[in-house]
Amino acid sequence: MTNEKSIQYKKAYVELNEILRVLSKEQKEKIPKNFINNISKNMDKNYEFTFDESKGIFEQNLMVETEALLVEIYERYLAQSEEKELWQKYDRFCLDKIENEKRKKYNVDIFERKDSPDKQNIVIKNEDSLKEEKNNLPVEHKKKFDKLLKFFKRLFGKR
Repeated sequence: MTNEKSIQYKKAYVELNEILRVLSKEQKEKIPKNFINNISKNMDKNYEFTFDESKGIFEQNLMVETEALLVEIYERYLAQSEEKELWQKYDRFCLDKIENEKRKKYNVDIFERKDSPDKQNIVIKNEDSLKEEKNNLPVEHKKKFDKLLKFFKRLFGKR
């Protein structure tokens, strides 16, 4: 993690600590003590945040990192079992969406998915298809190499 990200998360821990402070006793008991202690230990001592109890959680001016940590805490410790399944499906949906965007952006065609119900089996294309793709590359490099080869043949042939 970069130093800037580390600083951001330390500030987010301050905000998160304030939010945890206003949770009910039952909700606090669901969150492991070592997790709460870790937040307290790693938060930025110079950053100040006050939770406005007259506003709801969604109306607070929270950092993006704090919101992400809140979702993680809710998903792991506070959500009911039915909600956990929903969050797991949502996580899978988001990860698939990110992967599809990466595939479009970087055109990763050397990997393909097998036709399986879970679509988790990924195989590398065979060598012939990779050679075929290589043959579709621009011929600029081949021409330069041929010119260089002809130059050396002429040079050494004139001894």
